[in-house]
Amino acid sequence: MIENITFLHSNWMWQIGCGALVLWLVFVWKELSLWGKPKFWIRITVALLAVISITIIALKPARSILPKNTKVALLTSGYERSQLDSLKNIYKRLQTVDYIENQPIFGKATTSDTVFVLGSGVAPFDFWQLANNQVQYVSGDIPTGIIRYTYDQEKVVGAEFGLEGIYNNPIEGNRLLLEGPGGNGLDSINLVADAEQSFSLRTKLKASGTYIFWVTEKDATGKIVAKDPIPMKVQDRKKLQVLIVNDFPTFETKYLKNYLSEMGHEVLVKSKITKGKYKFEYFNRDRTPMGAFTEKNLSPFDLVILDANTIKNLGRNATTALENAVRQQGLGVFIQPDETSFRSRKGFAGFDYISVKRIETKLPIAPKTKITTYPFVFNNQTEILAVHRNTDKKIISGYKYIGKGKVGTTVIGGTYELILDGNTQEYQQLWAGILTAIAKKETAEVDWDTNQLLAIKDQPYITTLRTKVATPEVIIADGYRIAMQQDIHIPNRWQGTTYPKKLGWHQISIAQDSSAVLEYYVTDTIAWRSQLVYDKMQQNSRFFDRSIPTATATRAPVAPINPIGLYIFFLCCMGYLWLVPKIETT
Repeated sequence: MIENITFLHSNWMWQIGCGALVLWLVFVWKELSLWGKPKFWIRITVALLAVISITIIALKPARSILPKNTKVALLTSGYERSQLDSLKNIYKRLQTVDYIENQPIFGKATTSDTVFVLGSGVAPFDFWQLANNQVQYVSGDIPTGIIRYTYDQEKVVGAEFGLEGIYNNPIEGNRLLLEGPGGNGLDSINLVADAEQSFSLRTKLKASGTYIFWVTEKDATGKIVAKDPIPMKVQDRKKLQVLIVNDFPTFETKYLKNYLSEMGHEVLVKSKITKGKYKFEYFNRDRTPMGAFTEKNLSPFDLVILDANTIKNLGRNATTALENAVRQQGLGVFIQPDETSFRSRKGFAGFDYISVKRIETKLPIAPKTKITTYPFVFNNQTEILAVHRNTDKKIISGYKYIGKGKVGTTVIGGTYELILDGNTQEYQQLWAGILTAIAKKETAEVDWDTNQLLAIKDQPYITTLRTKVATPEVIIADGYRIAMQQDIHIPNRWQGTTYPKKLGWHQISIAQDSSAVLEYYVTDTIAWRSQLVYDKMQQNSRFFDRSIPTATATRAPVAPINPIGLYIFFLCCMGYLWLVPKIETT
């Protein structure tokens, strides 16, 4: 209760304190004749207590008056009984309310004081009910299970699917398995006893379509502990038109052109033989030579791959044409590095690097395979976006936006060494990531976007639409329309919310273009339970930790404390100091 004590004359604290100190020193001076005797220490201690009591009286202590029946404990799922008991011990008149989603929290009653939210927290769509209250969120324990996971929901055939996440409070002996749509095991990891464990599950995607993969947890006996869905859309690989220009033939280009042609891409290789003379190679395309860099000559290509010497020796006109093609046409450019690439860090093809000592690294896609690199990594404090990070989370392949297009490079010394060492699959995965990230992207007339990997039955699913259609009519598969709200700052951006009623795959389209379809998967609240609870706890912490508006945060009234006890104590001390010397002299 001491936190409810205040002083009405607190603004006189320094003056009263200094006066009290002088008064006590007078008592000490008066008793100096008894220095060294026990009587001296007893009398100055009693004098000190008397001065403290009269000082407190002068400051005029008061106690905050707590309103009756205004503190409420809102009990949500997973709350701890010990936390509730502790609050009841402090606040004797504490009320308790059981929280029910999407229902009035307090009914017709209102509260003007603190609301304690206990447990996993309030659903975000109910935050508005507590917006004008002073709320303290008292979270429970973080749930056991997968509390964080991430993956790319859309991939192309032949690319690697990777699920990365964090498992809280794992049980040693249990295993996490990545299972395919047919239930076949694709990858697995053993859990170890620890507070948190990071994990990564990977597989190669072999066919196009919409699929449901599964993350299954099994105990040491093989019994299923949890099983969560992973919706995945696999598209056919786009056939790219790739131009490779080298100052001289290299092993890097030799193996790269073979890989690109095997994947069905149209490849034109232009290698310099002597000054002014070039060798042309054609794969999956017509035998049409490539002349000087002009915007017209570059327009058919999706990706241009240049070695460091070529980009360095480009003339002014060629450089301007290449940069314009990137900015205006969305062309992708990838630069094959050499030792000189890390000297110039400015301009069209310049990147910012950080020097390191190691010349080998490992990738999460191949944690047991060492890859030769230059002694640099990208500075991720700049505008660089990562294509690949090593196992230390440092960017080793990256790109930057220039207008509509991208320019990228890597610090890997020679990717072809992976093939020479027999790591063909790792080589293909490495280059598939680079091609997907940097190559020219088609501009869709209708572009769907959502931050939610999964939709939950009977809960809001928010989607964003970008389209040139003036007033899009958005329709779900059942024929119902979704009301879309236009962004006041970006006219071609619309946002809408639906509440799916059925489990499984769903579709959303617009009436003006039925071919532009958004497919999403609906599950129930049993799936990814630990992650959903953890997300709700984080949302509650962020929302309720905000400062309370001054209009609603009012100071509690106070009442002076009756000082009679302090007066009696002061008189007893002064009586002792007056009476004892007289008794001793008689």
